[in-house]
Amino acid sequence: MNALRPYQKKCVTEVGQQFRLGHRAVLMVAPTGAGKTVMFSHMAETFRTRGKRVLIVAHRRELIKQASGKLRSAGIQHGIIAPWAEQVPELVQVGSVQTLRGRLGRLPRFDLIVIDEAHHSVAGDWARLIASQPQALICGVTASPQRMDGRALGVVDGGVFETMVLGPTISELIGMGFLSPAKVFAPSIPDMIGIRTKKGDFDTTQLAKLMAKPECIANVVEHYRHHASGLPTICFCPSVEVAEEYAAAFRAAGYRSVAAHGDMEADDRTEALSGLETGAVQIVTACDLISEGVDVPCVACVILCRPTKSLGLHIQQVGRGLRPMEGKKCLIILDFSGNTLRFGLPDSDYEWSLDAPANESRKRAASKGWLCECGVVNAARTTACAGCGRERPVVSERKKKDELQPVGLEEFDKSKERAWREMAYGDLIKVAKTEDDLRDIAKARGYKPGWVSKAMREIAA
Repeated sequence: MNALRPYQKKCVTEVGQQFRLGHRAVLMVAPTGAGKTVMFSHMAETFRTRGKRVLIVAHRRELIKQASGKLRSAGIQHGIIAPWAEQVPELVQVGSVQTLRGRLGRLPRFDLIVIDEAHHSVAGDWARLIASQPQALICGVTASPQRMDGRALGVVDGGVFETMVLGPTISELIGMGFLSPAKVFAPSIPDMIGIRTKKGDFDTTQLAKLMAKPECIANVVEHYRHHASGLPTICFCPSVEVAEEYAAAFRAAGYRSVAAHGDMEADDRTEALSGLETGAVQIVTACDLISEGVDVPCVACVILCRPTKSLGLHIQQVGRGLRPMEGKKCLIILDFSGNTLRFGLPDSDYEWSLDAPANESRKRAASKGWLCECGVVNAARTTACAGCGRERPVVSERKKKDELQPVGLEEFDKSKERAWREMAYGDLIKVAKTEDDLRDIAKARGYKPGWVSKAMREIAA
């Protein structure tokens, strides 16, 4: 096997230490591009050489193939438990959770179970698999230890994991040269007032209507042409239909673009992603498909057209373009979703917790950054724009609570300017349409109880 990077060796060692301390289930957290597959492959080989059985579990075909490829490149003999693979009796097996569900009573006893994308692990099929192997040690790996349904991953709160090992941060990996730096543009911000929350995130049906407006699609295409024309790109969309519409719009503008989503045949999805590497495809418009585990280092631009309340989803999507590649100076992020305003820049550092519900344990970076008139999002510590050189505007004490403001977006989207200025600077009731809108605003801004009632009285007056 190839030698581990120093931080990878540290993570693997710490997981082993936690097992020796008596913990059965350990969660390893490391950013996209840190080499989580390489790390758990190394653990699998260590167990295999001792004659122990290892099961690596994933929930999608692409992830299974990726894990198998890493094992193969490391010279680790293994089998695949999936309908499309021939079963071979190796000590190391890579399995689809959907296939394993129907074989729980017929599986051998495993000594180690590795769960890829472990933030899924408290869901039914995963929990049943873990319960069926009470003797096995559990190692979960993820870049974002959160679930949208608010369920915790820690065993104390009904989850799976007893302790957590933290790998390097995105900013540290960028500093070491293992991830690409990013430049973020936020040309326009969708008006989310009135968009319902469903299952912990924005309602996708309403999002689809919002993001499919012709002026929105035209804006995305135009800014892609201006900032990243022809670069290999993934554009994240809220629905299959919207992904198809964006792909069609990019094709009409002269770009090679295809939509990729879960309803497609697996071979078609693979062909679309492979096209980014060969140049046959310039833009893949995606819906709920390639935000996890997909390794496409050539991606030089990520377009965010899928507003979300999920920090985990945001991190996964941005992470698709952070892998470095020769000749790639930086990742360009075109944020039409407002997600950077919610969560901060790609290299923001976060505190993770196993114990509190995910939507409560999320810790945003203390300083998220600031948005220049030219549309570039800059780090909070900087005083001049990385894009145009303008000096950072002076922000009053009243506005410092939300430093990342949509400042001076007139040249990008006049129709949204007034509403977002009002939201940013406090006149929130002018853009709220219902009492539910006010409750959402109060929750997001941390206002005291009673603010909603007071605001309703002012509206009525």
